[in-house]
Amino acid sequence: MRWWGLCAGVGLLSFTSTTRAQLVDSVAASSFEYYPSADNGDRSGKTQLNVARVSAGLPVPLSDSTTLVMGAAYELIDVHPSSANSFQLQAPKVSFGVIQDFTKRWSAIVVGDVGLASDFAGAVGSDDLLLSLTGIGTYAFSDSIKLGAGVVYDRRSGTLAPLPALLVKWRISERLRVRGFAPVWLNAEYRAARWVDIGVRSTFEGNRFHLGQDWMGVRDVELAYSNLTVGPKVTFNFSEWTHLDVYAVGAVYRRYELFQDDDSFARHRLSPVVAYGARFWVAPSGW
Repeated sequence: MRWWGLCAGVGLLSFTSTTRAQLVDSVAASSFEYYPSADNGDRSGKTQLNVARVSAGLPVPLSDSTTLVMGAAYELIDVHPSSANSFQLQAPKVSFGVIQDFTKRWSAIVVGDVGLASDFAGAVGSDDLLLSLTGIGTYAFSDSIKLGAGVVYDRRSGTLAPLPALLVKWRISERLRVRGFAPVWLNAEYRAARWVDIGVRSTFEGNRFHLGQDWMGVRDVELAYSNLTVGPKVTFNFSEWTHLDVYAVGAVYRRYELFQDDDSFARHRLSPVVAYGARFWVAPSGW
């Protein structure tokens, strides 16, 4: 089984939800991002965010053409509004799926996620449950080009609905490549030296969290957020298996929406900011 397929399968995390479910480039990863205070759109005050994520996965070959993938992920969003008390949103989850090779060129990946997305301020119930499903078919045109298309079915946009998805692996030259799982993440990378890569990263993240306590005078509120970032990154390759990404990104689209009984009653946007992050990941570099 090719490592791209394995890493894609076992790395389904968190955008969370959903990081989502998402196809990533590693078998284990941890990251931290800092978002400076930003205006709350049409509301008064500012909001500052810290985001931490961890994920890990395990491939289990069942045959020459079939691999079972299992993974776990956790996301923590630390929210600091200037006009209210700080609070935390958490999303632990586990993933199970199958990578199936039909021929040398055709394959399919199906992964389901089960977890929770909540502030855990009250008793855990069905409103805290996180479910998502990703299905994608891939075709390898050559060793340098592999494309896939499918759907992600979750509540990333706030409502339970399918989102179209595209898997890309394009090695343009010995030093230049594009890879990703859009809309969740997409990287363009240049190998400047064996120990360092430079590039541009884009991510689209979000989830829908249950708030279990009275929040702004309303009970059983769910908070959905979406976050689109684009910016430069540098990857330090400590070995063929261990890497550190350091990046600064523009958070260009930042939306949050409030639901009660699945009915939206408020929708706002945070102002764009420049955020900073670091991510340590374990997997073959693929160069």
